[in-house]
Amino acid sequence: MCSEIVIKELIRKGAEASLYSGNWFGKDVIFKRRFPKSYRINVLDKAIRQSRTVNEAKALIRVKNYGINVPIVYEIDRKTSTIIMKYIQGNKLKDLMISLNSNEKKDYFFEIGRFIARLHLNGHIHGDITTSNIIISPEKDIFIIDFGLHEYSDTIEDKSVDLHLLKRVLISTHGNDYKICFDAFQQGYIIEFPENKKPEAKQIIKNIDIIETRGRYVKKEDRL
Repeated sequence: MCSEIVIKELIRKGAEASLYSGNWFGKDVIFKRRFPKSYRINVLDKAIRQSRTVNEAKALIRVKNYGINVPIVYEIDRKTSTIIMKYIQGNKLKDLMISLNSNEKKDYFFEIGRFIARLHLNGHIHGDITTSNIIISPEKDIFIIDFGLHEYSDTIEDKSVDLHLLKRVLISTHGNDYKICFDAFQQGYIIEFPENKKPEAKQIIKNIDIIETRGRYVKKEDRL
């Protein structure tokens, strides 16, 4: 890489990709790189990594047009299956929860509900809505990150599964705050839908209970 592009340090190593901090032509950035998997045939592995990289980058570019705060994509390197995106200053919502009062939690989750509704209204499924994938900036802006499991779908089922993951995370990780946070989230989610589509929003939320009774979420979990 040329001197204008500098990779500094590993931030997180995941099963699917690794994140590095660095600089890109004077900007603080994150490099998200998908590395080869030795258990896959080389040609297939390369095609999968490139496809997932492009899918994620395009999703970030598109959803930003809906008024959702996500990292800006600066470059897509197909050869190395790398996305270069803006480094978002702030803290994971997961780490902030203990320091927030009830009203702050309600306000954040109400807005998060509106953001996710906007995704769903435009046919996007995030695939991994957790408090670890939500960044709160120093200015208290909400950023949705990590679209690595993003899909395109307009079905009630897939949208319900998306929300069900958040519900499970809140129960397991933030149990004491589960009710006030998920209630606020649902309120924001429903209010973002136009009047003629509010029945759909309510059906999506209602369908979460159905998913829980038949274990549909397990199939999604296998992909993580």
